[in-house]
Amino acid sequence: MTLDPSLIVSTDVDGAPVRIGEHVTVVSASSDGTISPGFLGRTGIVMALVYDDPSRQYPADPLIQVLVDGLGEDLFFPDELEAPWVRQRVPRQRGEDREHAAPRAHRVR
Repeated sequence: MTLDPSLIVSTDVDGAPVRIGEHVTVVSASSDGTISPGFLGRTGIVMALVYDDPSRQYPADPLIQVLVDGLGEDLFFPDELEAPWVRQRVPRQRGEDREHAAPRAHRVR
C-alpha cells in the first residue's frame, strides 16, 4: 500500500495566500497551457488548499481549489489568482501609510 502524503484543508490556514470562501479571479495563463481557457477572467470561490508535499509547501504555497459557477472546480497556483480585495486594499494602505509617515529627515549640504 502506498501512502499519499497530500494534505487537503478546507479551513483557513495561517500563512496561506488566501482564505476559504474568499472570492478570487483567475488572471494568468500558465506557460504550459494547463489552465482551461474557460476559467481565465472568471471569479470563483476558494474551496480548499491542497498541499501535495506538505513538508515543503505548508502553509504558504498550496494549490488552491476554486469553484467557478457553470464550470466546476479546478486547482490553481497562487500567482494564477487575484483577490479583488487586494486591488482595493493596497492603494488604500499606501495612502494611509503616507498620511501617518514620520517627517523625512532633511539632507545636510
